[in-house]
Amino acid sequence: MAASLAEPATVFPAGRFTFQEFIGLERWAEGELARIRLKHRAELMNYLGHFHGGVLMTVLDAAMAGAIRICSPGCSMVTIDMATHFMGTARGELNAVGRVLRRTRNLCFCAAEIHNEDGELVASASGSFKYRAAEAGSRSTDTSTTT
Repeated sequence: MAASLAEPATVFPAGRFTFQEFIGLERWAEGELARIRLKHRAELMNYLGHFHGGVLMTVLDAAMAGAIRICSPGCSMVTIDMATHFMGTARGELNAVGRVLRRTRNLCFCAAEIHNEDGELVASASGSFKYRAAEAGSRSTDTSTTT
């Protein structure tokens, strides 16, 4: 996919992703894949005692964005679309994987999955991400200048 992959420390630099760190995401790169682990915490559960759906969506979004950072070192992006499917009970320790499916000049298309501690698929997502012009370098179409 990419000529060179980002070093794991540059994919998820400490202190940059404060919300992800706040909820306890453990993040790392494995080849072109972004991996995330999230341990059970009472504050992240719904009234049934399972992970809240919004937490699962955060994990999926972070996994996809991490995969982009691995394959496009130094880039920054925003999520413009995300379709999520909840398929099982999210309990115990969660493990997620994100991957890049396709990249264009301005957009990146990704997918991610979350498995529960029993290895069961509990959620998946696909997403579209737009590279941020301020950090996209040659991807920027903005030719304006400021003084």
